Amino acid sequence: MIMQQNYNNTLDKYFNKKFLIAIGFIFTITIIGCDKDDDGSNLKADFSIELIDDNNALFINKSEGDYNYVVWDFGNDMGDTTSTVNNTYEIYYPFAGSYNITLTINNYDGSTSTKTKELQIATDDGGSIIVSFTATVNPDNPNEVELVNTTEGEYDSFNWNYNNSSVLNDMVHEAYFPLAGIYNIELNVFKGGNKFSKSESVNITQNDPDLIWSDEFNYSGLPNSQYWNMEIGGSGWGNNELQYYTNNTTNAMVNNGLLTITALKESYGGRQYTSARITTQNKFTFKYGRVEARIKLPYGQGIWPAFWMLGANFSSVGWPTCGEVDIMEMVGGTGKDNRVYSTLHWDNGGHQEYGSSYSLSTGIFADDFHVFSIEWDENKIRSYVDGNPFFVIDITPAFLSEFHQNFFLIMNIAVGGNWPGSPNASTVFPQTMQVDYVRVYQGSK
Repeated sequence: MIMQQNYNNTLDKYFNKKFLIAIGFIFTITIIGCDKDDDGSNLKADFSIELIDDNNALFINKSEGDYNYVVWDFGNDMGDTTSTVNNTYEIYYPFAGSYNITLTINNYDGSTSTKTKELQIATDDGGSIIVSFTATVNPDNPNEVELVNTTEGEYDSFNWNYNNSSVLNDMVHEAYFPLAGIYNIELNVFKGGNKFSKSESVNITQNDPDLIWSDEFNYSGLPNSQYWNMEIGGSGWGNNELQYYTNNTTNAMVNNGLLTITALKESYGGRQYTSARITTQNKFTFKYGRVEARIKLPYGQGIWPAFWMLGANFSSVGWPTCGEVDIMEMVGGTGKDNRVYSTLHWDNGGHQEYGSSYSLSTGIFADDFHVFSIEWDENKIRSYVDGNPFFVIDITPAFLSEFHQNFFLIMNIAVGGNWPGSPNASTVFPQTMQVDYVRVYQGSK
């Protein structure tokens, strides 16, 4: 961002309810019904159960009367609320047992009718799923844990969940925990719309010795004032930007392990938009290392999120003499929300810049979290998205001396400005930039 001012095996037992009594090879569905018309209306809830095989049942709405929406409870922590009242449902019940299935039909005037039927499944599914995994701490690197999926049975897919991360279908996965502590690891296995889960805890005994600074956002409230400054103002910030930066929790808030920077359309300080910009100026600076942040970006015309750095001597020499490293910038809008930029700015008889861009093959950066990082040493700066390199610059020439000094970190969402242009009718507010962590390493990382 060009800156010219201040810068069990616990299975989730999705028991499905089928009425089934096995006699030889003949299966009989037995239904015990219970009707409840809550208000004396002409509504009459009813449904049928058809056994497809030993562990799958088909449910069909047979209700009478005029109603607007239905609520299904299939007795196995699955259900549906829908105005498409004639949907049919095939539900998988892997374990023998008795299940209560309930259908409630509803009118917007408050009238309802409920039908409950009991369903029995006679046998466990011979291919039932037993979720299991191993979690082994690497003795040579106690911040890494090898996760191995050892689940028995057939299933469609699975994911690992830990530390705000979700990893899909990786049978042997190396999980990284930078800080000491006890962490919960969950394996979720999916089959036919059902989820089966197992959780275990792992004890990490040390902080990563290569990690020199981080904010994991494991607190609540404004960004930690020991780490971050919240810059305030709305003078355009050298780029004709439209927002007013505040120190309000409506614009920057830490909760549930995430920092959320929010751009709002509201009148404040003579501006029509508000947002937040946080920096580590005079609180944390560094020279060389690996810098990374895991971020879910905003989107839309006129939206300009950035994760970047300025030279620590910015206050004394100004921009661009201080140097600027844009780890990630995006200028939003149709056809642009899938592309980010990494750029260096410096002074050499005037402003100079050099950079490159990275585009997603599918989707946009607002769809999910991505890791934006640089590796910076005395020879080069390299930029990455999710570990994929896309930009490198040789910083050994004398005219790039700016990049051999300490820098500080900045994160913000700008609204409007010379580069992105202004928001238009297609721009949705509020827009959020969610940050899982920011980390700086020096050493082998």
